[in-house]
Amino acid sequence: MLQAAAARCRGRASDPVYREPVMTWIGAALPVVATMLVVFVPGTALAAALKVRGATALALAGPLGFGTIGVAGVASAALHVRFGWWSVAVTAAVAGLVLLGARLLASRSGAPLQGWDSWRPSAVLPVVLGVGIASVAIGSIAFAAVPSPDRVSQTYDAVFHLNAVQSIVQSGDASSLHLYRLTHPTQTTAFYPAVFHSIAAIAAETTGVPVPVAVNAAWIGTAGPVFAFACAFAARVLFGATALRRGEAATAVQPVLVASAGAVLASAFVAFPYLLLDFGTLYPNGLAYTTLPVGLGLVAALTRWPEHSPWRPEAPGPRWRTVLLLIGWLGAAGFTHPRSVVAIAVLVAPLLVAWFAARMRALALRSPQGARRARLIVVVVVAAVVLVAAGALLFVLHYYDVGHRPISDHLNGGPAKAREGFGTAVLQGLLATSLVSPSQSPLPPAVLLAVVALAGLVALALRPGLRWAAVTYLVIVLLYAAAAGSDSDLAKLATGLWDKDKFRILAMLPTIAVPVVAWIVAAGGAELVAVLRRRTHRRQDPRDRTVVAAVAVATLLVAAVSWFGPALTGVGTAIGTVFSLPDSDKQQRLLDADEVLLLQHVGHFVPAGQVIADDPWNGTALAWALGGRQTLFPHLGGYWGTERKLVAQHLDSAPRDPAVCKAVRDLDLHWLLVDPQRLWNNTAEAKAFFGIDRAATGSGVQLVASSGSTRLYRITACWG
Repeated sequence: MLQAAAARCRGRASDPVYREPVMTWIGAALPVVATMLVVFVPGTALAAALKVRGATALALAGPLGFGTIGVAGVASAALHVRFGWWSVAVTAAVAGLVLLGARLLASRSGAPLQGWDSWRPSAVLPVVLGVGIASVAIGSIAFAAVPSPDRVSQTYDAVFHLNAVQSIVQSGDASSLHLYRLTHPTQTTAFYPAVFHSIAAIAAETTGVPVPVAVNAAWIGTAGPVFAFACAFAARVLFGATALRRGEAATAVQPVLVASAGAVLASAFVAFPYLLLDFGTLYPNGLAYTTLPVGLGLVAALTRWPEHSPWRPEAPGPRWRTVLLLIGWLGAAGFTHPRSVVAIAVLVAPLLVAWFAARMRALALRSPQGARRARLIVVVVVAAVVLVAAGALLFVLHYYDVGHRPISDHLNGGPAKAREGFGTAVLQGLLATSLVSPSQSPLPPAVLLAVVALAGLVALALRPGLRWAAVTYLVIVLLYAAAAGSDSDLAKLATGLWDKDKFRILAMLPTIAVPVVAWIVAAGGAELVAVLRRRTHRRQDPRDRTVVAAVAVATLLVAAVSWFGPALTGVGTAIGTVFSLPDSDKQQRLLDADEVLLLQHVGHFVPAGQVIADDPWNGTALAWALGGRQTLFPHLGGYWGTERKLVAQHLDSAPRDPAVCKAVRDLDLHWLLVDPQRLWNNTAEAKAFFGIDRAATGSGVQLVASSGSTRLYRITACWG
């Protein structure tokens, strides 16, 4: 129970403030809708400007919408205009006019733009239905053990992300060029991708929900529909016209079937989107990964395979439109999280190698001159690849300062530490399961899903032209195994671009695994129905509706067994642990219910605009996100500058040290929040803030309010 203790506050807050009723998940529906609207409306409009239609337009709407939001944030800050949904609308309108101009120029040059996909109900509705099923499943599984949408992820990274959202809500500055100033306050330009925080801020502002609710709603509104549409797109582009057996033609309904199956099965893998909500919590990284299947599909669509290749992706022309869409995807990657560019490089590398080999083989077979030209091109390209690989290696060595500290001294922290054997980790990856945070314990596999995925790998390996997809799958598995099962220098170098984080690596797997499983279910189901039909009905081909019904049943069976199986149930339980809120004993978490009560009501005592001194390791940094009052240290780590460091280490000396008082006045510090319990019981990193903790026992503060072990003080020293 919150108790007011300051005489100045007794007139308005002397009565106990009881805990407010717990918000239900129904209350999160409106901000989820707001999230989807701010992403899909501008994104679909931009896709339509390039004559992209149907489910393809809805798949591209995710990254195009993210890119629009990112540009709107930077532009609004540059123009000194407050960021909001109107900024996104104006940016989308301007971008749409530019794309319409490009389309007009193309048609005047004698090459009118052809449509990509269709809005026919038979082509769109099955995919939309699949996305709806997947979105409900993803949201339900992820938050099954979280009792309320206002719960906070009790993780290191969540402190920064929630406070970043509150910063955008209060300041109106959503520029990715400014967001990192939260932890680098002395810098004028400090880049950090701000799209996730911008989406959550819009959801909070337009619906009036608290920041934690808006953050959870933003995750649900993107991790479900954006990722499911993206998987549908990748499945169709990669395998929509590919029969199970070489030499056979795919059925007329297979493109829609593969896309619909891909949408539903986007919810079936532990690796994504669930793991990055369980670990971290890595909101921007997770948002960026929702677009990886679109990036893979666009790169595939951009390649042109030789005429008689055993496999060719769906590649509607013209190529300039695909290039523009890929540029838009890259822009979205930069504004959501640049690490997704590294991820897409790994995902497309086997595809590009296979395409290059097929092109060079076809060129060499044309003539002796073609053979010589092919050899020259191969030598040049291999040399370029070697140089790029060497550059990447040098970057990793420089990034980790290997010249002063050997690589063995790096990447030894909890997330990077190997927890099992390399072989065990390989088996986990092949079975599409994983370790799970925070216990770092292994999850059992979803057996049916794993069997279908392994069958897909075998089918890919047996099909010329499709082996690149099996290689992609295996490369990700091996990278995961290197991170999860080895602490060798080689493993650290191979996974250093992901900070040797097994969860970030394995989260890439569904980008290729979902389309592969969707292909096996759709094409394999069609093949099985055809075989059975021919045996019992005088070799008649099955009707489309029979194939559709069979594939729909198979898809839902594979997905449902995963939804209710031990793997996804286990990750849901783990997420519930991450979001759990103890009553009064933190149990090495950031917050307990008593502290949350005080942080939520801190605005009853602290006037708007005044700053609170805090030790971020004890959860008080979240007074900004939960109570709307800015804290001096909004994250657990940062580069704070001289005055903030002085306050952190010596605030208790304020009554007798003029230098500390000068810093207090310069920073407009009037309040102090303390709590004796810290995240992970950490004392090493938290030692930098011990001056703030000691100040609570000194003579320069006055107790104002308390809840459990959390105390709010007014700083009386320095203010006279």
